[in-house]
Amino acid sequence: MIRLNVYLNAYQKRQFVGVLEHRERILFEYAPAFLKTGIELSPFMLPLKSGVFVDNEQTFDGLFGLFNDSLPDGWGCLLLDRYLQKQGLSYYAINPLHRLSIIGTQAMGALEYDPTPTENEHFKDILQLDSLSKGAVEIIQGASSELLDSLKGLNGSAAGARPKIVALVSSDYKTIVSGRMAMKEFQPWIIKFSSKYDNPNLGALEYIYSVMAKKAGVDMPDTHLFESKECAGHFGAARFDRSGADKIHIHSACGLLHASHRMPTLDYENLMRLTAHLTHDMREVEKMVRLMIFNVKAGNKDDHTKNFSYMMTADYRWKMTPAYDITPSAGMNGEQTAMVNGKGRHILNDDLIMTARLAGVSEAKTKKMIEEVEAALSDFPHLLKEYGIQTNPRVYF
Repeated sequence: MIRLNVYLNAYQKRQFVGVLEHRERILFEYAPAFLKTGIELSPFMLPLKSGVFVDNEQTFDGLFGLFNDSLPDGWGCLLLDRYLQKQGLSYYAINPLHRLSIIGTQAMGALEYDPTPTENEHFKDILQLDSLSKGAVEIIQGASSELLDSLKGLNGSAAGARPKIVALVSSDYKTIVSGRMAMKEFQPWIIKFSSKYDNPNLGALEYIYSVMAKKAGVDMPDTHLFESKECAGHFGAARFDRSGADKIHIHSACGLLHASHRMPTLDYENLMRLTAHLTHDMREVEKMVRLMIFNVKAGNKDDHTKNFSYMMTADYRWKMTPAYDITPSAGMNGEQTAMVNGKGRHILNDDLIMTARLAGVSEAKTKKMIEEVEAALSDFPHLLKEYGIQTNPRVYF
């Protein structure tokens, strides 16, 4: 049996949320004191009420979406499982609570899990991205790497398939050190690796699309292309689940609705309705409309449910997080994972306008957004030239 205490450590206030337990199934129960706070961490699947919760649908191996959002997938899950196997646990014995126990206080967002192994944080270890990138390749290929412990510690619970680390970056972007909470002149970032086994332009292309998204009015975090001797550069983005010393609670559409990201489960109309219901703010709905337009126009078909998230403010209101993972992707069968007006391909401006209209956004506003997105994307050839990219720009990640 595994038993974990769950805490919410948001905006420097730590509160005991409840208990997770693994017997034959995963069980969760809110702490009586937390029920009185009125804080709805996951309003649809884990509403505030007494009693034991069990996910009979087993969407995330029995783990509720609230806690599944604390776990990585792809690369991060590989690191955790390799680490657990190194500690003597067989692959078949590993369950989600084992992974959460290793994540501990280092999850993306503001949830923390206890008990957890004690690990030392070294805030002065200067990191070499190319070296870490090579270690990541060794692990992906199944070879052992001396950097396993370092990469596991630096990854936290960052999601996504590509190798990445969480680290602190200086204000001039020139120094990268280990650590997670902001300190003088350093802020928390996520940095993705591009290695010789990937397209060497991958990091630069992701950065270019972030630049165009910002120009198009899409709400984006600060981004940067970090220098590399091995490739065109490593893409990085400032963490939006951290603000100074504050942790911020984050919940994906996937976790909120138990809508799997491994298959098409929500279309953009669903996402706009979710945004309206959760935030009660038309400005947030308009953000979703703009993001829909950018994804479609940019050729990002990997618009699955984990690529849309919401964040809780200090007064416990919801708003959309800044956008992420917005570069071109083939998606599923070459179609948008989130359909537009019932269509997965050959999407016209009229389809975008119709979908936005169903969410209460006027045709005039949508047309203006379309014009702004198209104007920003027209910079693509110039940006390719600026960053010295000569290969086919339509590279799917």
